[in-house]
Amino acid sequence: MNGSNESILIQAAMVSCDEIKSEWISVSSNKGAENDDSIIFTEQFVNKVQHFSSQYGSDKSISYTAYNIAGNPSKFPDYGDFPQAFVMRTYGCWWDKAPSRLVDYMPQNNDNVVCQDYIDVAYDREVYPIRVSIYETYNPGSVVGIWAADSSGKWSRLWRGLPQVVSHKPRIFSPPLQPCCFKTKMLRLEFNHSKQDYYTELDAVLLIGTSEFIQPHFRFNNKNLSTLLRQLNDSTLDCDDVYNLTPDYLQTHKDLRELKNTFYKHCQLSNRNVTGRIHKGTIIDRLGTDYHCIPPIEEAVSSLHRFLQEDFPKLMQDIDLSTSSRSAVAGNKTGSSLQSGDICGSFSVLPDEAVLKILRNLDLRSLCRCCQVNRHFNNIARDALLYTSLNLKPYWYCIDTSALETLASRCQYLQRLDLSWCGNYNTITSKDIQEFLTSSGNQLTHLRFNSCQFVNNSVILKVSMICRNLKELCLRNCVEITKDGFWPLANLQQLERLELYRTLIQTPSLCAILKGNRGMRHLNLAACDHVHNMDDIAMEVAYSCPHLESVDFWKSHSLTPHGVRALARCTMLREVDFGWCLGMGAPGESLRALAASCQNLEKVFLAALRGLTDRDLEPFLACSKLRQLDFLGARSLTPEICLRFLLYCTQLEMMDLSFCEGISDMKIHEWRQLYPHVSIKRSFQASGSVFT
Repeated sequence: MNGSNESILIQAAMVSCDEIKSEWISVSSNKGAENDDSIIFTEQFVNKVQHFSSQYGSDKSISYTAYNIAGNPSKFPDYGDFPQAFVMRTYGCWWDKAPSRLVDYMPQNNDNVVCQDYIDVAYDREVYPIRVSIYETYNPGSVVGIWAADSSGKWSRLWRGLPQVVSHKPRIFSPPLQPCCFKTKMLRLEFNHSKQDYYTELDAVLLIGTSEFIQPHFRFNNKNLSTLLRQLNDSTLDCDDVYNLTPDYLQTHKDLRELKNTFYKHCQLSNRNVTGRIHKGTIIDRLGTDYHCIPPIEEAVSSLHRFLQEDFPKLMQDIDLSTSSRSAVAGNKTGSSLQSGDICGSFSVLPDEAVLKILRNLDLRSLCRCCQVNRHFNNIARDALLYTSLNLKPYWYCIDTSALETLASRCQYLQRLDLSWCGNYNTITSKDIQEFLTSSGNQLTHLRFNSCQFVNNSVILKVSMICRNLKELCLRNCVEITKDGFWPLANLQQLERLELYRTLIQTPSLCAILKGNRGMRHLNLAACDHVHNMDDIAMEVAYSCPHLESVDFWKSHSLTPHGVRALARCTMLREVDFGWCLGMGAPGESLRALAASCQNLEKVFLAALRGLTDRDLEPFLACSKLRQLDFLGARSLTPEICLRFLLYCTQLEMMDLSFCEGISDMKIHEWRQLYPHVSIKRSFQASGSVFT
C-alpha cells in the first residue's frame, strides 16, 4: 500500500497536527450586529494520553504503546501491523479460554457487551462534541463505547455499539453520537476484542466540536445532529459497516463541510441556560433514573415477573414453604402464569428467604430500583445477603464517594469486590476506600483494583491489615503504589491469585510475598520493569509455590534460561507466558526441562524469542493438552516442527506464527485448509515496516 496513488492523495490532503489543532472555523449569522451569533468548529487530535487499561508495548519503548495515539495520524491510510500504533494486549477469545482467565463477580451487572479495555485521551480545547473519528489501521471493529467527561470528571456516554467484523482495510470510524450538553476535552474509548481475529491497532483519534451547543432546526422534526449529518452525506454508505459515517476516507467529513456552509439553514443554537453539568445525585439516582438511558422502574418489576413465570416452579422445589404459601403458588406450579398485577400479592405470601433467592439474580441497577417500589421491597433489597459479591466495574462512570457510602451500609458480609476502572480523576480518594474497607472489608476473599488511581501505599497497608483472608488480589496498572508500598502484602498468607501487571514492585518485596503464600496458583508479573532480577523471582516461585498453575512473565527482560529451568519444579503449571523475555536469548535446555516436567501445559506463549529452534520445542509435543501456542518472531522455526504440533496436539486451537521467516505464507494457507479447527495467526505488515 505504501507509495500507492491513493496513499499519496490522502497524505497530500491531510494537514499537519499543528494545523489541525489550530483549525478554528467560524460560522456567523447575518442577523445584524446587535444580535450577532457565531459558532466555532474545532478539529483537534489527541494532545495527551491520560490513562489506559493495557498496552502491547513496554514503558521502556515507544513501539505499540498507548502514547502512540497522540498527535496526528502517522500511518493512515496504510494498513498493517505497525509499531507506531496503539495496540492492546489481547484479542479474540483466547485469554478468556486460558487457565488464568478471570471470572466476573455478579456477572448480571454486565451489559450485553463486556468492555475489556479502555483508553482516556485529552485534548487542548473544550468543545461540544459532534464527531469522534477513530483512525483504525489494523483489524478494525473493537470499539464499543465512547464517553465524554466534563471539567469535574463526570462522564456521559456518547455512543455504544457491538464489536464488529469488518473488512481488512483501514477506516476512519465515526459512529453517530448522542447529544452532549456540556463541553469536554476528555474522551474515553472502550473496547471489546471478542470478534477480532488479531490485534487491533489505532493510529489517532480526532475530536470535532463546536463552541456552542447546537441542535437541528425545529423544522427537522426533532432529529438529532447525527441523523441530520447522515442526510447531508450523499456518498454511498457501506451496508456492512452501519455505524461508520465516513466509509470513504477520500470524502472524510464532507457532511460537516456541508453543514458549515449551510449552518443556519439546518441548525440553531440551543438555550444556553440548559447546558449545565451532569446531574449529581445518589447512587440510586445515577443507576436508576438519569442520563445513561436506564429503563424505568417498570422494567425491574417486569424482570421479576418474567423470572417468576420461568423459574418459580424450580424455586418451589428448593424451598420448604408453609402450607398457605404452597396453596398460593399452586396455580403457577400447574402451569398457570402470574399476572403483572399479582406480583406484589405473590411476594407477600413468600418467606423472605424465597424473595432473597429471587433478588440475587438481579443486577445492582435493578436492586436500586427495587428499593423504590415500596417499604417491603426497600427493606429486602438492602439485605446484606444480596451484597456478598459486588461488581462495580460496569458502573465506573458513577462510582464516587457518596456511592461507596451508600453501599457500605449493605456490605456487612461482602466477600468479593471488583472496583476495577472506578474512581479515577479524584471521584474516589484513598481515604474513601480505606473507610469502606474498614467497615466492609474484613470478610473479603477476592479484591480487584485494576487500573484504579486511588490505590496507593496507604490503601495497600489497609488491605493487609483488614483483608487477612484474601485469596485473590488484582492490582493491574496500579501505578500510584511506590516500590516500598508492596511490603505490607507479605502479611497475607492465603493468596491464590496475584496480578501485578505494570506495577512498580521490586524483587525483595515480591519474594517476601511469594514466600508467605504457598497456595499461589495464578501469578501475573507482566511488564513489571522494576523487577531487575526476574530469575530470583522464578526461583522463589519454584520453591515457595508448588501448586502454581499459571505464570505470566511477559516483557520480563531480566528472565534468563536459569529462571525458566527453575520453574520446572512447578509440575502443575498449565499456562506460561515468556513472550518478549529477551534475556532468554537461546533458551537451550531450559524449555526442554520445563516441557518434560509440566505435562499439563495448555497455553505456551514464546513471542519474540528469536533464538527459538525446533529442538527447543520438541518436548512440548508430549504435552497432549496444549491448546494455545505463540511462536511470533521465531525466525529459525521450520515448517516441520509446526506440522508436528498440528498432527500430534489434537486439542490445539490457536497457533501464532507471525514473523516466522522460515514459514511461507503459502504453507500457512495450506495448513488453514487442512486444519480448520486450529486458528493459525499470521500478522500482515505493509512493505517498509520493521518488526521490532
